[in-house]
Amino acid sequence: MKRRKSMLSVLLTAAMMCTLFTGCGQDGGSGGSQAADQKGSQASEGKESSAAESEGEQDSAAEDGQDAAQAGEDSGAEGEAAGSGAGEGSEEFGRISEDTITLSLAARYVAGQYTTDFASTDQFKEYEKRLGIRFDVSAYDLEQWPSKLTLMMASDEMPDLIAYADMSSIDVEKYGKDGYLLDFSQYLDIMPNLKKRMEEYPEYEATITSENGSIYAFSTLTASSEYSMVRPIYLSKKWLDNLNLEEPKTLEEFYNVLKAFKEQDANGNGDPTDEIPMGRADTVFWPDMPILWSFGIFGQSEAYYLMPQDDNAIVLGDTTENYKAYLHFMRKLYEEGLMNVDAFVTTYSEVDAKHQDDKVGYWQTWSSLPGDVKDWIVVNGFTTEYNPVQTNVIYNRAYNKYHIAASADTEHPEEVARFVDYLFTYEGAISAISGYEGVSFDLVEEDGVLKIDYEPYAEAAGFDDVNDFYAQRVIAANVFPIYQVDRKGGLAEVMKEMTWEELHSDAIYEMGGTSLLRELAIREEGVEVIYVYPSVKYTAEELGERSTLYTDVYNYLVTAKVQFITGETDIDAGWDAYLAELDKIGLERLLEIEQAAYDRYLGN
Repeated sequence: MKRRKSMLSVLLTAAMMCTLFTGCGQDGGSGGSQAADQKGSQASEGKESSAAESEGEQDSAAEDGQDAAQAGEDSGAEGEAAGSGAGEGSEEFGRISEDTITLSLAARYVAGQYTTDFASTDQFKEYEKRLGIRFDVSAYDLEQWPSKLTLMMASDEMPDLIAYADMSSIDVEKYGKDGYLLDFSQYLDIMPNLKKRMEEYPEYEATITSENGSIYAFSTLTASSEYSMVRPIYLSKKWLDNLNLEEPKTLEEFYNVLKAFKEQDANGNGDPTDEIPMGRADTVFWPDMPILWSFGIFGQSEAYYLMPQDDNAIVLGDTTENYKAYLHFMRKLYEEGLMNVDAFVTTYSEVDAKHQDDKVGYWQTWSSLPGDVKDWIVVNGFTTEYNPVQTNVIYNRAYNKYHIAASADTEHPEEVARFVDYLFTYEGAISAISGYEGVSFDLVEEDGVLKIDYEPYAEAAGFDDVNDFYAQRVIAANVFPIYQVDRKGGLAEVMKEMTWEELHSDAIYEMGGTSLLRELAIREEGVEVIYVYPSVKYTAEELGERSTLYTDVYNYLVTAKVQFITGETDIDAGWDAYLAELDKIGLERLLEIEQAAYDRYLGN
């Protein structure tokens, strides 16, 4: 094709499986995942700093460890896709190629944590054995990837597949329409599992389908839990108990809790001056989110909160009176020292180190929680006159970063399409996150919950540490997990069926970790769950215009937010000038583009 050039031994261990990749990072009910890739904004293209991304991705494996292989709902159309059955093909899918073929693959990886020798993993060995697919891999670290991806496109040297791609909808539309990316919509007749998932989750179909009807890339479909909470924020129950305080439900109660944390010896170490009530770091804006939700603005980024109204008209939350009231509250916290004074200049690592030392009472962490999991609670938004119910915001089932795409010039388009279809089966979902039962792990029952046990296989392979075994031998982390489902009999599914009282058992606390804390937060009486703004698509004409407008507006919003909260700009006196500057930058035209894209999304 001629293309135009344009520019529980192992429950804890298994939490690593969801560490980095785009869907798990939505949390998707998958235990232990604070995927830093979840950096999509309320605006579909929100930004989070590369530093925060890297730190979050590298730390997330340590997060207390929950249900490791949340994979397993009904396999749906899997049988329909079965191949010839030659060799020792997949039980549920069959072989893709009777004679083993080699596909070239380019993928990102996080340096120093997981193996980059993908071919040596049980996952990739089994793909060859079961499916007849061998991969010739080129792996690039997070810093290398953006330039390598651009170079692959510009040089006409794109491999058959790219994975863990972190492509925005803008990238996908551009590269797809310029002829670089395979259009999978041509192969839906041999992708019954994908078709079934699109029928089950129409929002996923709307997300991956271009405005011209093409499917150029796949984001992660999170079917793994009813709830896919935007990064949970933890409040120290230990500090509350030390001061005889109740869990705050209203914003006023939350303020009083932070004030008590500051003025009293909340951590009980004898020093009443070493506590940081609320932690915040430069670009690590997640602790702000429950406060923002308390004002009826349901964002998941540092700025640019698109809000559909009842008539589906789009407004920018950052320009509303609700947001102005939010800024006043944040200004009050900053002025009174209820958040760290260096909140907008310090790093995540610096604040998290203090958190690990029991010096921060309210914080979002990608590391393990200090102390016992019972020492912490996950907070919902607090009630205010602007939002009279407690609210928690969860990700849409379709994530707005794209994980897998293929070359339009691949010599094996049907095999590529069928491999992607395999990833939408139960077996494929598990393979991408946990490996294969009987090859890398066994399922063992404990306290009525099926748990993944890697230990016998780790020992047989000569590994003293199952974490090392998982990271170095079991899977190529984050390469192919685009479909997340709950493993039947696993912790996520079992917790759904438990009563409030049963969830508080010692056994479930020990197994559940922060997955349990999230479940408890969502289950609280009166809590309303809100989905984030969906991933929408733009026309080619809109893309070119939107890119500059969005960047200018977003950057100004972030700068103005810091200035308002720190007092550099008076909120009331500077509000009109703030709105005028947004108009000058081009907000009105940007919102026209957003409205058109949202209307098309609703139409799909």
